[in-house]
Amino acid sequence: MRDLQKILVVIEPEHDTQLALGKALRLARESGAALELLICDHNPYLEDGYYFEPLQARQLREEHVAANRKLLEEMASVIRPQGITVTVDAMWGNPPYRYIINKVLDSNPDLLVQSSRHHEKISRLLLSHQDWQLLRYCPCPLLLVKDLPWPEKPVAVVAVDPNHVNDKPADFDVQLTAAGSELQKLTGGSMHVFHSCYQPPVSGMYPVAVDVAEVREKTRELLADFSLNDSHLHIEQDEVKKSLPALLDRIAANILIMGAVSRSALDHFLVGSTAERLLDRVAQDVLILKPQGFKGKVKKAMPESL
Repeated sequence: MRDLQKILVVIEPEHDTQLALGKALRLARESGAALELLICDHNPYLEDGYYFEPLQARQLREEHVAANRKLLEEMASVIRPQGITVTVDAMWGNPPYRYIINKVLDSNPDLLVQSSRHHEKISRLLLSHQDWQLLRYCPCPLLLVKDLPWPEKPVAVVAVDPNHVNDKPADFDVQLTAAGSELQKLTGGSMHVFHSCYQPPVSGMYPVAVDVAEVREKTRELLADFSLNDSHLHIEQDEVKKSLPALLDRIAANILIMGAVSRSALDHFLVGSTAERLLDRVAQDVLILKPQGFKGKVKKAMPESL
């Protein structure tokens, strides 16, 4: 997320309000980054043999993509006079998330921005929505934008986990906090750091005592390079799914910054990471980062089909 030079924005042609574009524009103005606007969609009615013969279906698909490209050029023509470099690309693909990830691998943006809308529980479990797949496989930082606008000075919360270094790269918390610090500089906002030291009860009955002061000091030492105000370091003893949304609401946060780490092959089929469980629990935008080196694993990690 450091030194933003290119931001890839997924445009939703079926929506009048482009939530992702508005926030990407703000980041581009502050950072000097270029924008690339992308539409990748699919309509089964235009597949070969569904309603139309292959040649006619192909012509209709080409017309559809051309119409999307024209829409993007119209958007770009409004943005370019603001001094922002804008390129566009329109694609046809199913499932769209796979083509978007291929675009990320080819274009190498520093940030991907996409709108995220509420999903029903059954859809989350079946991994049928595009943003769940992007959260899982997108190699670059991914900003999932909800429908709340940013204030003049947005508040960002970075979720870290210094006690679980065996589950992720040891420097991942530093990477996450650095992203929060960069976002703070770009937007003129503030940054808070959150950690839950909750331990499940032994045998489901007996609470596990945690030295909160020790955890706080350990977290402070880990993040010493960021000159974090002690009042902005939040160590909670309740489980994450309760304490983190409560903190976000209490301090009127606008952006949640989290890491996504795949821990097993089961992650291809079950929603299990903290990031995925929290995505629909919070109203704030969510910035998801992967550990360094994830990019080379993307093709191997993605399933051939849903």
